[in-house]
Amino acid sequence: MLLTQEHMMAWFLAPHVLSLFGLGHLAAGVPPQRLQQLTRVALVGTVGLSLLALELEGVWLAGLMVLLGIISAPVSLRMGQYLKASERPIVFAALALATGNLLTLMVGLAPLSPQLKLTFVSVLLLFLLAPSGFGLVRQEPATTQIRQLLVYLPFIFVFQIVSGLMYGGLIPAYEAHAVAPGLEVIFYGAGAIGCLWLVKYTQPTAMLIGVVSALTAFALWSLLPSGAGIHGAMFFMMVAAGIIDLLLLFLVLKQTDLVRAYGYGVGVLCGGILVGHLLSMALGGAADTIAFIGLILLNMAVLSLYLPRRKSEVQAVDEPAEQTPETRLPDTLVQILSDQEQQVLRQVLTEKTYREVADTLSISESSVKTYMHRIFQKTGVYRRHQLLELIRNPRAGLHAVQKKVTDPDKKAKVA
Repeated sequence: MLLTQEHMMAWFLAPHVLSLFGLGHLAAGVPPQRLQQLTRVALVGTVGLSLLALELEGVWLAGLMVLLGIISAPVSLRMGQYLKASERPIVFAALALATGNLLTLMVGLAPLSPQLKLTFVSVLLLFLLAPSGFGLVRQEPATTQIRQLLVYLPFIFVFQIVSGLMYGGLIPAYEAHAVAPGLEVIFYGAGAIGCLWLVKYTQPTAMLIGVVSALTAFALWSLLPSGAGIHGAMFFMMVAAGIIDLLLLFLVLKQTDLVRAYGYGVGVLCGGILVGHLLSMALGGAADTIAFIGLILLNMAVLSLYLPRRKSEVQAVDEPAEQTPETRLPDTLVQILSDQEQQVLRQVLTEKTYREVADTLSISESSVKTYMHRIFQKTGVYRRHQLLELIRNPRAGLHAVQKKVTDPDKKAKVA
């Protein structure tokens, strides 16, 4: 609501990005109680500065936006804490993205003065002073490394540059032709909620749908720069933005170190929007130039994700998985399992789902299931807890496994 003046966005976003990175780098070592106190101060400060912003203009407003960008970073982290503390974080994240944008539309269309609208939103913010419950709920085992998030961040950054470009050039054109202004936020929510299952279980597919949606938006904008074309371009771009934003939140919320992940992840997202916004201003909203640059950036976004995944795939095959006391396999199992089967089994023993194992090793989920089926056949057990018991007490199942070792394919040969 405060960034309707286009030239004010950079004054807010630049310090906001730096503050988010600062939180991610420094706040992880801050005691939770101290971090909660900082968040409460930031909440009160954000509300106060927001209400004051309506009374200022010119250089005073720019300075206030800088302060607001800094002090609102812990408020953003507070949102992440609420989501992380919920029973189903990714579901609530999708609902938050959809309903938050819908509420923005409703407030914007309400026949009230800007002062009343901002006061209403500020009162809602004050509800965040209540304890989030983060740190009091059950904690997930530290099996998800931030490395997976870092692999996706270059893609997120480049994609958000595209979003910033599109918004800077597309929104003015859309507003000039819009039949129902604000309808686009419904498509943003539809993208987030509609791809909820894909984001949770197959992130590359969700990413691909987001990229294809963005490419479709560029095509419509270039071929039909008015009427139905401009509407379709905006709607497809909003669908893509909803999907990619939810993908980032999913990757952030599954991390054990939420403060670090949220600071880096959301900082990269806002940084991409800032760069895209500045590029759009420099280009003066030229549709053809923006479309050309956007297509190049989308290809770069996909490559930024593809190349690290290929590298990790090679590492997964060539490098042995790091072993811990919980995942170290007894010699009896090492003798009968292939290297790939051992890698899959070590990941499964860390309580990861098959989908998470597939993402970690850069293989398909069906391949994980195939390897596990072979492991079950070779060991003679057919439940995960039985495998765990076999590893903890190898002597208990030594006879059965050794029998397999003598001729693991004997049964198959006889058949």
